[in-house]
Amino acid sequence: MLDVQALESGYGESVILRNVTLSVRPGQCVCLLGRNGVGKTTLMKSIMGALKARRGAVAYKGADLTRRPPGDRAKRGIGYVPQGREIFPQLTVYENVLLGLEAGRGKRGVVPDAAVDKFPVLPTMYGRRGGDLSGGQQQQLAFARALASEPDLLLLDEPCEGIQPSIVEEIRDVIRSIKAQGATAILLAEQSLEFVKSVGDYFYILEKGQVAWEGGPEALNDEVIRRYLTV
Repeated sequence: MLDVQALESGYGESVILRNVTLSVRPGQCVCLLGRNGVGKTTLMKSIMGALKARRGAVAYKGADLTRRPPGDRAKRGIGYVPQGREIFPQLTVYENVLLGLEAGRGKRGVVPDAAVDKFPVLPTMYGRRGGDLSGGQQQQLAFARALASEPDLLLLDEPCEGIQPSIVEEIRDVIRSIKAQGATAILLAEQSLEFVKSVGDYFYILEKGQVAWEGGPEALNDEVIRRYLTV
């Protein structure tokens, strides 16, 4: 479904990613791990097209998206929940969710039930401004906005960062529900090792902007964790 080949990307004169290759298969939850500053968010932005690739390629469902803009990637079925949520604080909760439809393939102006069914508290807050929500509620809103586009691939960048444990558990349940349905693949960047091990099917560890290790859950042992993830 998603194939990243020898990707190089960065900011200005700084090269952050070097020769990164990874893949995500349909229905799979692939997790990106690594210490702070190794390039996880840069990789997410590069896959979504917010950062231009300097070298390498990004392919999705067999189509080369390397030079395609973010909007085109979204219309092809890639949803994105960025680090920091990036909701619109002056818009209502409902208006924020509606923005997800701009990239979607469903009916304009009609929020799919699946977008909010997984976060039942959101419809009760439709009239509130996004900026008035708690951090955890804003994360739920960002997640629902991405689901409104009915994506086939969902990019999740640090969805558990800075939110209360109860909503972390809710997000875990939502990811498991998406996996169980089998229609949407997930690429998840997350710091919490316990969280990713509870939902992930395959893992990539970044170090200094490169893939330093990859493998399945059974291979993600204490030695690997100590070498690449322990601070």
